[in-house]
Amino acid sequence: MPPRRADEADEIVVTADRYGEAKVAAESEFGEAEIASHGADSIEDLLTRLSPFIDPSGEEPVILINGKPAGFDRSILSYPAEALQRLAVLKPEAAAQYGEPASKRVVNLVLKKQFSMWSADAGVDFPTAGGQVGGKLSANRTAIDGDTRWNATARIAADSAFRKSARALPPRDGVFDSVGFVSAPDGGEIDPALSLIAGEPVTAAAIPPEWLAGAGAGAGVPGLADFAATANALHPVDPNAYETLQSSRRTASLAIGVTRPLGAFTAALNLNASRNSSDGELGLPMVSVPIPAGSPWSPFADDVLLTRPFAGERALRNANNSTALGASLTLNGSIGSWQTNFGVNYRRNWASNLLETGIDRARIQQAIAADAAFDPYGPWDESLLLATRGRTRSENLSARLNIRKTIIDLPAGPMVWNLTANASRNRSHSRQEGGDSGDGGGDAGAVERRTTRHQTSGQMTLSLPIARRGEAGPAWLGDLSLGLSASTQAMTGSRAQKRYGANVSWSPWSIVQLRGSIDRAEAAPSFDQLDAPIVTTVTRVFDYARQEVAEPLWITGGNPDLRGGSRQSVSLAATLRPLGGQALTLNIGYRQSVAKGGVAGFPELTPAIEAAFPERVTRDAEGRLVAVDARAINIARDTDAELSSGIALRLGQARAGERSKAAPEPLQISVSLNHRYRLKSELLTRSGLPAIDQLRAGGQSRHNLSMQLSVGKRGIGANLSGNWSSPGRLRGAADDTDAAFRFKPPLTFNLSAFVEPDRLFALSGKKGALNGLKISVDVRNLFNGYRRVTFADGRVPPGYSRNEIDPLGRTLSLTARKRF
Repeated sequence: MPPRRADEADEIVVTADRYGEAKVAAESEFGEAEIASHGADSIEDLLTRLSPFIDPSGEEPVILINGKPAGFDRSILSYPAEALQRLAVLKPEAAAQYGEPASKRVVNLVLKKQFSMWSADAGVDFPTAGGQVGGKLSANRTAIDGDTRWNATARIAADSAFRKSARALPPRDGVFDSVGFVSAPDGGEIDPALSLIAGEPVTAAAIPPEWLAGAGAGAGVPGLADFAATANALHPVDPNAYETLQSSRRTASLAIGVTRPLGAFTAALNLNASRNSSDGELGLPMVSVPIPAGSPWSPFADDVLLTRPFAGERALRNANNSTALGASLTLNGSIGSWQTNFGVNYRRNWASNLLETGIDRARIQQAIAADAAFDPYGPWDESLLLATRGRTRSENLSARLNIRKTIIDLPAGPMVWNLTANASRNRSHSRQEGGDSGDGGGDAGAVERRTTRHQTSGQMTLSLPIARRGEAGPAWLGDLSLGLSASTQAMTGSRAQKRYGANVSWSPWSIVQLRGSIDRAEAAPSFDQLDAPIVTTVTRVFDYARQEVAEPLWITGGNPDLRGGSRQSVSLAATLRPLGGQALTLNIGYRQSVAKGGVAGFPELTPAIEAAFPERVTRDAEGRLVAVDARAINIARDTDAELSSGIALRLGQARAGERSKAAPEPLQISVSLNHRYRLKSELLTRSGLPAIDQLRAGGQSRHNLSMQLSVGKRGIGANLSGNWSSPGRLRGAADDTDAAFRFKPPLTFNLSAFVEPDRLFALSGKKGALNGLKISVDVRNLFNGYRRVTFADGRVPPGYSRNEIDPLGRTLSLTARKRF
């Protein structure tokens, strides 16, 4: 071997993990160019746009930040999308390695090492048919310096009320007058003496203005001359002007997050505060009460009927307010060979609501008969309104610890053991006052509830690699891994629930991925399902029993009588990448789940559901729908089975090192098409009742098709998404063909586009108003479609006209974003 010359250097090979890489390999990745082509303003917005490529089911993924679990750190979602170096969707087996259910997908957000940006957003949105306008403002500051980063985001937004008068909608039945009047009970002449003074037959006379304003109270009862001055002078109004289809809304929020190294750990502290309020109007409150002849308040010879609003044009109100404060701390790091993630989260909420449902007619009638001081023509006290007021205070303290360790390095890879422990305490104090007692007596009193519940849970998973292509196992076996999980959960007031699961992932060839999982869980109701505050609203629904539109009281909140149940699910899936990369992906899957004795949200009030839960529905003596207790229910059995398939195409991706800096950036094109075919959806509400086939007679669609097309690059891009569902059928009150309702969902499209003038016209780096500016436009329901409902003979049921089903229609949003 010849001697080495002095100028020769040793060859050094450095092997290191890729920056921000997770412990599980990525199934697909989105680089900076592809991320920029979507035009997302925040990481949260980006995840929404990429959901067809992450998990077509739309389930929220597990988040990693630079390969480490995010835990309670949700501030990352408000970071600008420009802060990302790449986004990786990990292989399905990653969920078990990070202590999550096998059905969850895991996304790794890899941030840039150095990044700094100020940004401000201003936007306006409105339906193209008019009737409402909304606006929003936000400011964001993000700075990243290696492992140290911080973010602050402030937002305010407001939407005006969307009134019923903005659309051609049928008004409520009844007489609506902004002043009030007296009339004869039979609709004829009030009093011949009054007609003689007025010089014409008088069938109605407005309340004299002095008494209406309260100035005439000291003068006693108004005389015939006072009513003659207002003879036949009515003040009719459009009742739709006093009803809102959507309440006015106001929101404000502030979130601050700081992450920095802390010894061997990385600590993330997040603080947030928010305030939300809404105000709606539920119609002009009117009441008709008889005033008998001889009453101290009647100058007439015969009985009269007083019809009046509560207070001029004051509408019934529905107001909701909530305030929330929160803080979380997350620690990520290693203790020896143990990877640890610890988080603690605290949240406190205050909420109040007011619902006015009408005028207490019984009390007014009683006051006219027995209280000589009560003036039926003058201003009325607020206590005469039927109203429900509620206040709720709640707090939640939760902690989570996740530890994982490589038990042994097998030929096919490391065997990873993972343990997750959770503990939480939830307290709530609610008080509800007022409401109708149900017997015409008005105020039903106050109901106060205090609850405290503790919950603990633990989950253990084991990830076992069996074979790896080219390194361990027979060559024909390819990549094969197995995941096992077991967990238990206990909550105050219920027994411990156990859960077991197993999943297998097999890739016999590099272009094929096969997955299967089975899961059996005993489930208990959640905190909210048990103890959420009771909220009463007025909801517009179609009453299938009477085939008419109704506006009953709709009661939601916690149901402490709920019991636990069990669920078993099986899923199989296959992924094929025939081109060997990320350009083309084909998916097909099967899922079946059976829930027994579990908890479900209250379904649509069909005749079958009303027959199963008659105690949840209140009707008056004439059968009209008055109230619905729509809190969560226990069901006997719920069975679902479906096939899913999809295709995803991504073009324009350049491999590392293939594109020079001088070369133009390629156009990024992505297309996804997903189909869901529901094989079975059967609901057994209670034992002894017939099961409800929701696909044949429950109004549900058997087929659903969704698509998304994105085309763009840095500086300009557009996105078109669409959704279609097959028609459904709902059996009406009678079991015959003519009584069936047929639902035909629309083919809806949403379009969004953005442009950055400085990048488009090569103005980057130059001073000016266009530098750092991005203009976005979003159109929801592009073709203004709506779900059509007809009887079997083609007739449209009452309440199902175009404006009654979807009065808002097509909406347009314009946003300007400025980077500094």
